[in-house]
Amino acid sequence: MEEKRIAENGIPVYSLINENSHGFFISMFLKAGCMYEGESENGITHFLEHAAIRNVNKLMGGTLYRELDRYGIDFNASTYAEMVQFYISGSAVHFRRAAEIISKLLSPVELDTSELDAERNRIKAEIREGGDKTTLAFVAGEEVWQGTPLARSITGTLGSVSGITKTKLENYRQRIFNKENIFFYITGNVNNDNLSYLTELIGAYKVSGSEIHDNIVMVPDGFMNRPKKVKIKNADFTKIRYSFDVDMSKVTNAELDLLYDIVLGGYNSDFFIELSEKRGLFYDLGGTLERYRNIAVFSFSYELKESHLYEATEMTVELLKGYTERLLDTDRCMKAAYVDNAYMLFDNPSDLSFTFGYDNHVLGLGYRNIDERSEDYRRVTPKRLCEVAKTVFQPKNLTVTLKANKKKIDIERLEKIIFGE
Repeated sequence: MEEKRIAENGIPVYSLINENSHGFFISMFLKAGCMYEGESENGITHFLEHAAIRNVNKLMGGTLYRELDRYGIDFNASTYAEMVQFYISGSAVHFRRAAEIISKLLSPVELDTSELDAERNRIKAEIREGGDKTTLAFVAGEEVWQGTPLARSITGTLGSVSGITKTKLENYRQRIFNKENIFFYITGNVNNDNLSYLTELIGAYKVSGSEIHDNIVMVPDGFMNRPKKVKIKNADFTKIRYSFDVDMSKVTNAELDLLYDIVLGGYNSDFFIELSEKRGLFYDLGGTLERYRNIAVFSFSYELKESHLYEATEMTVELLKGYTERLLDTDRCMKAAYVDNAYMLFDNPSDLSFTFGYDNHVLGLGYRNIDERSEDYRRVTPKRLCEVAKTVFQPKNLTVTLKANKKKIDIERLEKIIFGE
């Protein structure tokens, strides 16, 4: 059962404990990211992620990494469009030392200019080396989310990162650090005394920011009324991406998860069998489910030879149409991972922390335990999945992006196959 404590400063501390684990996993979630950033501060959340860990090292007199090695503790972070997850994990016997380390993330930024510049240079190198602006996923994101902050990069640009000063970073930290945007999630083998110790440490820090982030994303122009066009970028390879708009008031998270897994997951996926295994049109089928409380985007892509593009497109349209017209057998509804295997989450404190932290306190689903989450997926019927497919897989919801040799692609033919016009 998920339990909740409240630190003295109002920050919630959630826990879902498994006494049979040998280790612990502590996450600090911060509801912040590029979806909340203005254009001039693009990348500041990602910068804060880097600076916060460097700041912990400074507060510890430069001994952070030596201590991590000494105690066999892992301490890291990841920034997403809508949140940052800081996390620390290790053997249960070292929980208190880890608690002392991760709670320091709530401290003001005390880095001097040279330290901040060193981190800025690392981030600029990350931007240069990442090359995400050349990928089809980034091109598709710009098209799908145009006019909203989500069209921009999580890491920011070289220019925007250059403009982040210590004052700007600390002001941003103070603005967003509050009891509504921060929560801790603890999993693994942790006793009540240690949970109380962590809660006391957290409560000693002042957090009073006034900016509240609610995971409601700005709806882009043309959402669910997309132009029936293929956006093409020139390239010396051929890769196509299909992105469907989803109104989250019309589907549940469980339903969308299962539909996504039916299309893209498992060895029995029609796409994998028909397009890859039987015909060898591509090897890998990739996808993402970008989801917020109000809307989502269901995307998948594959790379193939230019000469196979029209055949693969025709099959893609037929397969998606099939999900809207025929009920799947119950054993093809991909429930086992969420129902039969539900308690396998307990075997991995890291996955458990992310799953319940994200589901319950970012998306706001409110599961009290594994069984409640499992039951949400168990209740979904083949008939309902067919109805969800009809809701999602509509031409008016679809944005198609393509990287290919423009001179060799018959766009009109491709658009006619996809949109039927």
